[in-house]
Amino acid sequence: MRKLLAPGEQVIVNTRRHGSVLVVPAVVGVLVCGAASFAAGWLNRGHLDTLIPWLPWGTGPWLSLVPAVLGAWILVIYPLRRLAAWSSLHYVLTSRRVLRRQRGFRRHDRELPLAMVQDVAVTQSILQSFAHSGSITLSTGQAASLRLDDVPDVRSFRRLVLDAIDELPAGYGFPGTDDGGTPRLLGED
Repeated sequence: MRKLLAPGEQVIVNTRRHGSVLVVPAVVGVLVCGAASFAAGWLNRGHLDTLIPWLPWGTGPWLSLVPAVLGAWILVIYPLRRLAAWSSLHYVLTSRRVLRRQRGFRRHDRELPLAMVQDVAVTQSILQSFAHSGSITLSTGQAASLRLDDVPDVRSFRRLVLDAIDELPAGYGFPGTDDGGTPRLLGED
């Protein structure tokens, strides 16, 4: 991250999404492991021969691998994929911009200079308010905006964004302006 910083720019916060987004994948992972283990044990004990009498003799131990393979496939498809997505997404607040960096098979970076931010909106669901997380939408007053979902300690992050905007240098902002603010029309003094 240091090599991506401009001269004089400092990292204020580098965080991931709130850990509460991993609760459902963790529960699914535990349930899948338990169900696959139970099914494999049940099949290995020979209970399938009474339900399906036309099954060839000696296939019971091999059939106990089916729930294990199915369980491993489900683990890769849902919980592990969610964990990889969570660990690959970073929200970075620097002294001059906000970045949303996603690393994985496909890299996706999105950044918004703090000088362009006109509105910082926080939204929280009931569950997010219990976890002190939420979503932040940074708007520029035009079509550009940046949304950060499931930000941990969302109120503190919002306060840090507003403080970083207040601490911008006077000449930092849109090119061609003296005060670092919004651009002026030609001939306007």
